Amino acid sequence: MHPRALPLVALLASIASVAATPAHAGVLSASNIFSQFNAVIFSNFASTSDVEGLTVVGGNLVTGASFDINPANASTSSFFGLTVYGSATGSGNYNVNNGSGVTIAGSNNVSFNLNGGGAATIGGANSGNLSLSNGSGSLTIGGANSGTLQIGSSASVYVGASNTGGIGANGRSSVAINGNNTANLNMNGGGSVALNGSNSGTISMNGGTVTYTGSQNGNLNLNGGATATKVASVTLPAPTATLPSFATTFQTPLTNLSSQLDALAANSLATPSNNAVTFNARPDNTGTAVFDVNSSIFKPNSTVTINLDGATSVIINVNVDSCVSTTCVFSLPNSLNFANPTGYASNVLWNFINATGLTFPNEIGGSVLAPFASVTNNAPIDGTLVALSYSGNGELHSHPYTGTLPNGTQAQSSSDASNVTVPEPGSLVLIATGLVALAAARRRTRPSAFRR
Repeated sequence: MHPRALPLVALLASIASVAATPAHAGVLSASNIFSQFNAVIFSNFASTSDVEGLTVVGGNLVTGASFDINPANASTSSFFGLTVYGSATGSGNYNVNNGSGVTIAGSNNVSFNLNGGGAATIGGANSGNLSLSNGSGSLTIGGANSGTLQIGSSASVYVGASNTGGIGANGRSSVAINGNNTANLNMNGGGSVALNGSNSGTISMNGGTVTYTGSQNGNLNLNGGATATKVASVTLPAPTATLPSFATTFQTPLTNLSSQLDALAANSLATPSNNAVTFNARPDNTGTAVFDVNSSIFKPNSTVTINLDGATSVIINVNVDSCVSTTCVFSLPNSLNFANPTGYASNVLWNFINATGLTFPNEIGGSVLAPFASVTNNAPIDGTLVALSYSGNGELHSHPYTGTLPNGTQAQSSSDASNVTVPEPGSLVLIATGLVALAAARRRTRPSAFRR
């Protein structure tokens, strides 16, 4: 329903229903996370390259590119294409595609193009430019807005404090500002403007209604039968927008999963020979193959080959054996190439249990679970990346892990994620630091074939 000439109460109900972030009800298991997300980063995210699937960031978005551009075979999720529990602190112009959306729990300084519709929800102040194209959707700013907001038809804007940035609508849409307006509002197709404050900017309407409570010292350009009405008071409730606890929903279960997988008994061998290393899967009756190797197995070799041999789930536990105190940093050799990485990407899960730093110079197939590591890549990772932090120069390709997690290793998540408040992002770093120390304490040297 278009908010054309709506009564004020109906207008507010329309804005609240359209702009609200979807509730994230229910429980996410580890399998759910790997099937839905392309990147789960515990602290800060910085990348110059695209992420094909859904991304969730426990800290700040420092830099990015395009998100949710080709989420091949990913499961349906109640999360948007990009979810940031901290703030978007960098500058730049990023794309969120496929009619998805973005949620920033803190403030936003980034410009987002929401291609194909969708929604953007900013919990704090917004100074970035937000553009919503191709149909209905919503832009919700919890605090003040100083950026430019552009929407199409049948869309809505909510600003929780003063507005000093331009707002434009190409069709009949709704704008609610819970404060003063000093900028230009251009409602080219009519629609409705509700202002809980004064106007010293310019509001141009081609049909539709304007409702305001404060003084009117700006310009009201009312065309096409548009009307403006001053009222004694108006309440503009913020649309409901909640996120489940990041630590409970993502960080704790994924960290526990890494430890649980590391405790599995190996049943398959990795064999180095002639400057190559071959992982020959010997799956059990559930189709699961488990490898246990040290990182040094990769150093003298130029090619990595994985032979599934009927395995549908391949767990490769990697122990970084070149540690200094509690620092376990490993960079795969620049000469190391993975043969046919996309051929087995959805069946393989790399578990770097004790790594605190990882570098992938060339394309690697399979999801990467590295809960204590700062990760960087210079070529694609074909699978889900789970890391403490990420600073990437290569794309993350959507190849969701389709293998099963062995009995007893299914991670537990929150019992009711829909009513959990957003945690302080800074606390995540403290949690992660403690977990790194725990991992280092349990580290031990292991042979590159069977550990037991």
